Amino acid sequence: MAFQTNVLRGGEWVTETVDLQAVLKANSNTQAHKRQRLLKPPQCGLLTRTVFESQLVNSILPVRLRSLHHNDVAFVSDRAVKICEFQEDGQLRDIARKNDFGSRIKNACVLGSVKIDGHSNGPFPQFTVKPEDGDDLPMSELSTLNSSNRMSSLPPQLLILVLDCGDCVFLYLRTASDGTPEFVTSAFPSPREQLVYPGFHMAVDPSSRYMALACAKDLFVVYELESLEKLNMDFMNGNSLDPVRSYRPRTVQGVIQNMTFLHPRPGDDHHIILLLVIVRNGKSRMVTYEWELENNLSIVFSREKPRHRMPVEHQMPVLVIPLTVQSAFIAISQDQMALCTEGLHGPPHFEILEGPAYPTTEDYQGRNQPLWTAWARPFRLSPEFEKNDYIYLTREDGVVWYIQITLDSGAIDGPRLTRLQDVGIGNIANAFTCLYVREGDILIIGGNSGPGSIWKHVARVREEKLGELPAWSPTVDFMSTDEFSTWNQPAVENKPTMVPWQDSQLRKPDRLFATSRRGNKGSITEYRYGLKADITLDILCGDDMKEAWFFPVSHPNYSDGFHLLLSKPGHSTVFHISEDPPDVIEMDPSTVLYDLSSSTLAAVYYEHLFVQITKQNVVLLAHNNSTRSSYEELWQGQPHGSVSDACIIGEFIAISTHTGTQFQINTFSIDTNQLSLVPGQSISVDGEITCLTLGDENNVYAALWRNGRPFLIKVSPSGDRTTIDLSMYLPGNAANTGHEGGSPIEPISSIVYTKSVILLGTRSGEVITLMNDTSKDDGLSVECEKFGWTTVNITRTLGPDSPTPEFLVSCDRNLVLLKSDPSGKVKARLRVLPVDANDTGSLSPPVDYAAAVNVLSSNRDGSTILLISQSRLLLAELHEKPGPVHRHIPVEGTPTKLVYSHTLQCLIVAVKKNNQPALIFLDPDTGEDIGRPTDKAGNSVDNISGLGGAGKTDDGIYGLAEWEYKKDGNVWRFILVSTKAGRLIVVSTAKVGPQEDGSMTIRYWTRFKKELDRPVYSVLGYEDGVIYCVGQTIHWDAIDATEKKLKHIKAHELGSPATSLRIVNGKLLALTSRDSLEVIDHSEGDTTGIVHVDPKRRNAIHLMEVAGGQLDEPMGSIILVADRDCGVGGLWVPWQIPKKDCEQVFEADLPSSIRRFRRGRTRPIWEQGRHVPKYGRLVNTIDDAEILGISLDGSMQHFTLLNIEIWRFLRFVQNMASTSTELYPFTYRRIANLEEFDPEPRMDKGLEMHVDGDMLQRCFEKRALERLISLPGHFAQFMKLLDELEDGKHTSNLARHGYYQLAYDIIEYFLQPVL
Repeated sequence: MAFQTNVLRGGEWVTETVDLQAVLKANSNTQAHKRQRLLKPPQCGLLTRTVFESQLVNSILPVRLRSLHHNDVAFVSDRAVKICEFQEDGQLRDIARKNDFGSRIKNACVLGSVKIDGHSNGPFPQFTVKPEDGDDLPMSELSTLNSSNRMSSLPPQLLILVLDCGDCVFLYLRTASDGTPEFVTSAFPSPREQLVYPGFHMAVDPSSRYMALACAKDLFVVYELESLEKLNMDFMNGNSLDPVRSYRPRTVQGVIQNMTFLHPRPGDDHHIILLLVIVRNGKSRMVTYEWELENNLSIVFSREKPRHRMPVEHQMPVLVIPLTVQSAFIAISQDQMALCTEGLHGPPHFEILEGPAYPTTEDYQGRNQPLWTAWARPFRLSPEFEKNDYIYLTREDGVVWYIQITLDSGAIDGPRLTRLQDVGIGNIANAFTCLYVREGDILIIGGNSGPGSIWKHVARVREEKLGELPAWSPTVDFMSTDEFSTWNQPAVENKPTMVPWQDSQLRKPDRLFATSRRGNKGSITEYRYGLKADITLDILCGDDMKEAWFFPVSHPNYSDGFHLLLSKPGHSTVFHISEDPPDVIEMDPSTVLYDLSSSTLAAVYYEHLFVQITKQNVVLLAHNNSTRSSYEELWQGQPHGSVSDACIIGEFIAISTHTGTQFQINTFSIDTNQLSLVPGQSISVDGEITCLTLGDENNVYAALWRNGRPFLIKVSPSGDRTTIDLSMYLPGNAANTGHEGGSPIEPISSIVYTKSVILLGTRSGEVITLMNDTSKDDGLSVECEKFGWTTVNITRTLGPDSPTPEFLVSCDRNLVLLKSDPSGKVKARLRVLPVDANDTGSLSPPVDYAAAVNVLSSNRDGSTILLISQSRLLLAELHEKPGPVHRHIPVEGTPTKLVYSHTLQCLIVAVKKNNQPALIFLDPDTGEDIGRPTDKAGNSVDNISGLGGAGKTDDGIYGLAEWEYKKDGNVWRFILVSTKAGRLIVVSTAKVGPQEDGSMTIRYWTRFKKELDRPVYSVLGYEDGVIYCVGQTIHWDAIDATEKKLKHIKAHELGSPATSLRIVNGKLLALTSRDSLEVIDHSEGDTTGIVHVDPKRRNAIHLMEVAGGQLDEPMGSIILVADRDCGVGGLWVPWQIPKKDCEQVFEADLPSSIRRFRRGRTRPIWEQGRHVPKYGRLVNTIDDAEILGISLDGSMQHFTLLNIEIWRFLRFVQNMASTSTELYPFTYRRIANLEEFDPEPRMDKGLEMHVDGDMLQRCFEKRALERLISLPGHFAQFMKLLDELEDGKHTSNLARHGYYQLAYDIIEYFLQPVL
């Protein structure tokens, strides 16, 4: 059907005949286009948790928190306190850590003084723990714990912390019922609510009866404290600990520069003197408050005290050190050091102290003259402090002075200043202290540009370095080795998608590297987590070692030490190792009683017996007697075939032999009286015996390989057999690791038995766990985990009767410790990292075999393990608790930027050396700089064009990126560098080599260079162009092939510099320093325009795009934006609606600002198939990579997206936890009637969408849910929220206890280690 109508053609109306069906069809298509589905912002929450805490230490304090005889030291950081004990070997042992304060720690000091062997660190009234017999005892003898877990007496000192929330926290350590140290705290809240609480300055008077806290200006508060004797009496009577007796605030006019208590004169211990240095109108004045003990503080501070102006040359002192003589003090300003006396009776007298000038050290990183930063008073015989004082003083460039002050004829003699020649570690901040040992002084120094250190100083003896401490320094960049850079990046052609729970191809975990330290101590830090194993002995023993045994000497020619027995192909070797001094000697085979003529299969040492089984003989040693029995003698000439394996338990032996393909199990018992073997039984089995072990009641467990399948056979002493076909428990005869598919399992290589569990290791990298399970029809539970691709060796660290067995698993030359619960179920898998304290820049040595040995360890919380590492034999002390085991690769400059190049297989590092920028190409394994700068002709130069050179000092690299340049189907790869001085440099690279030694070098040179008039803050390579921000302008350039230079295309003005640039969905994301996120459309020719912005103006630092819950929808992603105010926002960009602002999905408030986001598939191999998305966890990327963020203080956060159901449950737990004094002891919400409290989460798209994973960690460790959620109404909400997870599939037929256990399982799932 057709009709005529008027239509507009060429600007004129004309009459045309139109087909009706065509009109209807066109209209239908238009309506369909109009009805295109508009995406809505995703609804999700964010879980964050701390992966690595900061190494930043604000103060180091010697404090006897347990007893007089425990030489403890407190390391106080922003949010945690760690107590360590100084040991006789000169090392620090971790004792306890507390990080649940919920508020930043502003300041810390020690309450109480001690006298040790007549020594003290001042003429203080001494308080010591004195039981009835009058002797001081260590805490282990004092802590007679009753049902309430109380000690018999307080320790001699308390640690006082001042929190940002205004609370003063008094704490000490006691021994818990399980024998571990635990903190006991008592909090005193701030006297009044105010915007800023006192604590910027903190001081305790010498009598420990008064404490003063001050704000930075205008206000200080003095607290009167109970005497320590009174507190101890109250404690022993069972009363609560209330240290604060009264307090008095006092206002002043001006900035409080310093505050300290001065020492009274000898015999006048009741005299209290408080000194303040107040700055007003640029002038420094002193004011002192004096009173007697027990005086009314209201009267003392009721009137204004006279102020004395300080001399011009001593204005604004950075340190005020009170001396023990004449109530004097030393005032240290930037340029002068002066002794101040007579300050209590009129205008003070200042005497300039002239010390030997010492130039600034080369490690100093500041611009101006270095300042004096910290001081400490050593322990001396108490009477000496009446006429003498001793001070250690540190300068921030690493200089340490020792000052001695003497009182002669009533006047202070000129102080003697001595510099410690060898103590210098670079920049020193406030973290510095001195410990007491009988032989001298122990100095503990915390560095802020390099590692801290421990030194021993003895008079007239050269200083001795005892060890290093983890250091804090600004972390400005970090990188993972993940080859993907976006959340939905397609996989490389001909490579799998790497989705862990779908792909059977496991992969090595990505590695994490960060910039750290500064100056000559600058380094790249590889972040690692696990159990540290300190290498104590390293022996080069040759190749082909199979197993090793370490046991005390049982040889008459050697009176002490140990023997090390090694099994090698065709023979064995034994070494003698003396204890003190350590010495290693290979023993002559003719002088030993061991069989060294063949490979050793098993060896064991008991107190009265040593047994060695080789492929030719069995050796027994006992009571200076020995026997060696050949297998011909044992079988009395009967055919026995070849010996393949053996094991020993107690006085029982099992040996496997084979003749051709026929295998036998042979048992023997040991007659210790006759020192001989008594034959047991010989049992033929169907299949190849690949390994065997002995269990309880002398049962033999042997692994068989028959018809391409693994079996486990149990043989009792009576000959009864039980055979388990393991393939029946492994679907498809493949590793049940959570993958769709798997590689066929190869024969069993090792087997370990305990009463609760049997572990089997395979030649293809699996660990199979067998446990009794009454819920199964056959009463057996079998699990299989993939640990790698090579042969698995398993050994046991504890005896077979241990209630919680532990195992050492070596595979792929990595070492893992498995920890089990009493049921035998493996609960923890911890990577073990051997570390050489003298070489922290090297990779951990590869581990081929590991076993625990019975050697006394200096680390009382750990054990000693024996490691075979290729041709080396190592002894290492294994730590008990996991933690950071970082590796530091020196770069001899200050690193500022970092990129990992998959093309070059190296780290590209921007460093600053000698105040000039440079590039380093770092081999991540060897730590060597493999880069060679050249000019375009290939001639070697010191720096490539544009970096370094004359006239380019004080420059720095602001931007560093790789650029994959695509043009006409071709691909070139460049490195982009932008600098502070306004240079944009395109760098070409080429691999050169290998060299004669097999090493590879990388030649690099400047391809293009552009000079600009302002700093180039960021740079991005995109297809055939370069995008970069100069000042506040974004530029687009392209390579002009004809002129061979960068040609300008267009520009876009911003309101502030763009520090980060990304291309997402064809649009440019520019993160600006003041205006947060701006989305720029740059697709239309020479024009650009802003299409979306962040409605919240943030001082942004970095951004990252993550999935928004819809993996098939690129426009549903979320942009994570980190700001300088410790916030992280999740923004959704309405791509389909131009000119519409971004919408906030969630917001989080973190302990510190995130400096960089990175993605990485960092989970170890055994976790890659286990961590399947469940309970409502949303994947961050299409391949489920982890999202990590690094902060300036070196701490690292992990980010997890949550769907609404699991967010609602976890946020409910957090809301309930906020009312708990157990989980938030100092910042909990005070609820008058908890029954009326409604913890239901609110979807506010703000901070309520954030879940604190660190709180969940405390809740899980304390098993606090039953106490937290006990009221009927709250428990009903608790059950309802769990019922809603995944359509209730987890809660069918659950009792009350089942709901709690499910909640713990969920929390544990979200807290699994990501490294």
